[in-house]
Amino acid sequence: MKGHNGLYLMGNYPDPDTFIEAAVRGLDFFDFLEVGIPFSDPSADGPVITDAAEAVLARNTTFDDVLGSVRRIRERAPVGKTIYAMAYANTVFARGIGNFAEKASGAGIGGVIIPDVPFAESERFIKTFARHRMSFVRFISPETTMEQIRKIASGAEGFLYFVSMRGITGGRFDLDAATVKKIRAARKCSPVPVVLGFGIADIQSARRALDHADGFVIGTRIIEILKDGGVDAAGEFFCAIAGGVGRA
Repeated sequence: MKGHNGLYLMGNYPDPDTFIEAAVRGLDFFDFLEVGIPFSDPSADGPVITDAAEAVLARNTTFDDVLGSVRRIRERAPVGKTIYAMAYANTVFARGIGNFAEKASGAGIGGVIIPDVPFAESERFIKTFARHRMSFVRFISPETTMEQIRKIASGAEGFLYFVSMRGITGGRFDLDAATVKKIRAARKCSPVPVVLGFGIADIQSARRALDHADGFVIGTRIIEILKDGGVDAAGEFFCAIAGGVGRA
């Protein structure tokens, strides 16, 4: 599939075996996997992902449970595919940054995404994760200034996450001229791929993302498909997306 593209799955949703199988199938098509660590107050997530997190937490699923599933995915996933953990700051702080990093790295996670940690407060995360050979994924949004874009993008690791719209996940994908200009600026400064997330749900929006960025992340739509149709339906969706945007 053209571009540097990822799929998002909520850890152990709708159940551990389905999560693992969907992840393995997805990594046959996508370049990386973003695993949501379930949290009770996910400020960046829309209702679909929030409901998925609540369902997982209702079963008393722990961070270690999700990491156990990640280990099984890592054992079966193609070589060269990166697994990222998407966690909120409270989840990391509750365990201690170093302890969180050690456990995540030991399970095969290669990078961490923390959407509620601003770049100005990220240095301690960057340094700790680096000691465990994990990248700290940085964010840019339509609200980021050009000066901030240059500073954030220049030292990015893993990939640079460009939040394509204002608001939460699961909304409508739409890029205005000002946002496109900022994506272009980020790509000029970033040593890693600039990946668009939020609102990408089908072939058409994936194609539009690749018109301007180096890749995309699909999450909410996959969660919906897994809930309604299971792994086989998700596999058909992965194949359709790959075919729709062109195979490398």
